[in-house]
Amino acid sequence: MTSATNTSPALEYGAKAMQLMGDNSIEPTPGAYGVWYAYASGENPEMNTKINERFEASKPFDSPFMYELESLLSAPEEQLTDSTIEAGEQLSGKMDNVIELIASVSGDTNRFGKSMQGVSAALTSEISAADLGQVVETIVAATKQMETRSRELEEKLTESKGEVEELRSNLAQARSEALTDQLTGIANRKAFDEVLLSSIAEASQNGSEMCLAMADIDFFKKFNDTFGHQAGDQVLRLVGRCLSNNVKGQDTPARYGGEEFAMILPNTALDDAIKLANHIRETVKSRELVKKSTGENLGRVTMSLGVAQFGMGDTPQTMIARADAALYEAKEQGRNRVVAADSAAAAESAQAAG
Repeated sequence: MTSATNTSPALEYGAKAMQLMGDNSIEPTPGAYGVWYAYASGENPEMNTKINERFEASKPFDSPFMYELESLLSAPEEQLTDSTIEAGEQLSGKMDNVIELIASVSGDTNRFGKSMQGVSAALTSEISAADLGQVVETIVAATKQMETRSRELEEKLTESKGEVEELRSNLAQARSEALTDQLTGIANRKAFDEVLLSSIAEASQNGSEMCLAMADIDFFKKFNDTFGHQAGDQVLRLVGRCLSNNVKGQDTPARYGGEEFAMILPNTALDDAIKLANHIRETVKSRELVKKSTGENLGRVTMSLGVAQFGMGDTPQTMIARADAALYEAKEQGRNRVVAADSAAAAESAQAAG
């Protein structure tokens, strides 16, 4: 077994949690420790945002507010998919089995120790040769039994290790699927909400730039009604590919709902976000669509996009509202263009189809 060193992040987070509780006159209960440990580690962006807002407002961390924070430590059951819950239960059950295995061998070890204590007591200076032979037989038998049990434990633990690793992989896959739009293969609305919240929290803490783009396929309903839902799905997959193929690794393309898409762009200036949005708009427009089942030419589709830049005090709701307003303006101006939420930049960024 390895032990944590003084430089372990866990120890640093723990020390920071205790310091924060002391600095803010908070009773060091297990729940409070969990809250401040999570705050120090940054593992719960939503909770960190609430705490930072509390600090900025110079409000006390009273019991009702601490209770609210503690409720954020774990995700509500209704947000978990059946596959995620099942994978978690299987992993928990397997870990229980491992604990039982270790406990059983612990009992065997205790019995072996008592057996050896009895042997030690029998080994006196007056022991006869016959008795000595019996003692040796006892030692050999007990040792063989312990060796057999140890070998069985090793085999079972090796088997359990593989099963636990497989279950962990299943759990990770189930979570990934729960956060992925199955049609387009990019992030779904739930993942979008999580990433946007954490990205805003990071931008607030670091003072870094960040942008959000909301996008909509122009006249998608008409296209869907004309060519059918399968052709419509083909368009949605095309847009998903164009988004994922053109963003950077730190960016998050997402299907927001229906024919509406989004891009979360951390560490990105407004001008760069506008350029990216226009590049994607041009990429989508350049693709000629062909109905796979018949080879029929379906023409091309275009997109309208609205871009909003993060400003201090922004929340997910305010950023979405501003990007959506810019998207609406792009449609009002004739579609197939990008409009920035900032009115001063709107005239420069609005770009009509060429």
